[in-house]
Amino acid sequence: MDPTVDETIESRFDAYLDDLIELVAQPSISATGEGIRECARLERERCLEYGFDEAEIVETSGHPAVLAHAYVGNDPDNDAPTALVYGHYDVQPVDPEEWTSPPFEPEIRVEDGQELLYGRGTVDNKGQHFTYPCAVRTLRDTVGLPCNVTLLLDGEEESGSPNLIDAVEAREDRLAADVSINSDGPIDGSGRPSVSFGNRGILVVGVDVSGPKGDLHSGHYGGAVPSPAWELIRLLGTMRDEHGRIAIDGFYDAVAGVPEPDRELLDEFEPDPEQLQADLDIGGFQDGPGETFLEQTLYYPSLNVNGLASGHGEDGFKTIVPSDASATIDMRLVVEQDPNEIFELFEQHVEAHADDRLETTVTYHASMDPMRTPIDTPYFDPVVDAVTDGWGEEPIVKPSTGGSAPYALFTDYLGLPHASIPYGQNDNNQHSPDERFAVEHFRKGIRTSARLLDAVSTV
Repeated sequence: MDPTVDETIESRFDAYLDDLIELVAQPSISATGEGIRECARLERERCLEYGFDEAEIVETSGHPAVLAHAYVGNDPDNDAPTALVYGHYDVQPVDPEEWTSPPFEPEIRVEDGQELLYGRGTVDNKGQHFTYPCAVRTLRDTVGLPCNVTLLLDGEEESGSPNLIDAVEAREDRLAADVSINSDGPIDGSGRPSVSFGNRGILVVGVDVSGPKGDLHSGHYGGAVPSPAWELIRLLGTMRDEHGRIAIDGFYDAVAGVPEPDRELLDEFEPDPEQLQADLDIGGFQDGPGETFLEQTLYYPSLNVNGLASGHGEDGFKTIVPSDASATIDMRLVVEQDPNEIFELFEQHVEAHADDRLETTVTYHASMDPMRTPIDTPYFDPVVDAVTDGWGEEPIVKPSTGGSAPYALFTDYLGLPHASIPYGQNDNNQHSPDERFAVEHFRKGIRTSARLLDAVSTV
């Protein structure tokens, strides 16, 4: 890339950092709505200041999205390719008492020789998505914008993006693109940058078992009145067989396992199982499909119990037959598994196995579709090369990640290939108190984003 690009990034870096600090200082908690509208307006204004030709706030059934367009030569009718960049301006809730400094009063601290910007949203996701407006502004003022850029900022990602589809449907004609990209989360645990082309989906459900109209004395009623707690434990036990496989009929019907082209890439970042187990202080991985840790967490679905609640859980003891019991469950789903279909299978399983002497209810909470872009995409080499040049180190390429994100909206609904390029350092405290973004990662992120936009123009 023309050296004037990096020279301009360096000369303007302090100003870019100051504008990021202002963005982080604006609360935008989607769970409560605090500051959401104000932050959406600030994001819109910042896009226009940073070289986008158009920017608007798009209403949804929940919190609004922000949509901005930057055109090659400021001409909306040009023939250049288009990159759709996704990010989110909403942040996780905070408990200020758990923070070393106020979460919305960002400050830079030097720790172990590294500058870290502290504040809620620094890394998740304001600091990471803001690298793209910085790249647009830099390219505009140096070599020129090489491709059109559409920036879509979600206002509800931290709440599961339930209404992002509203914004996409409302502006589908304005979202035509050749590829979608995003930057979120940490780089690889090895310290090398990473690129991923897929992620698992998720389905979150609740199971509630109700029994007697109130808690009962276990001496007077225990042994005769069925216990919701025991029933929930028994019911959960029917969901896995003795080999660790999920025992819900049809659950694995769409699961294809590991594509052969992906196996060589897995060797690059497969963790040492003994070391990982020692680090986690466990005696081994659970039984089930998949021969390695990455096969289990990337290519096969899971059924995980997030939490259980029943009866007395405080200090001391209370001798009761509890009146109810509940569990929250998440299922991480792989490509071709439809969350709605899996929810129906889950409901059918519970109905078939529930004890009719008690009332059992299944509740749908949230879902995201899985997605994967095949690694033979023509964007594979240009994206990998752009990250290598921008970050200064060759990335680890991951065919998929085990977590969940709303990117299937771009691959499945809009029909775009998608790549994720995270910029956060590993100790970023994402979703936790004292969230922080390494200042050097912000700088490398801007350099990399500029190269990614240039790479789109070459395909």
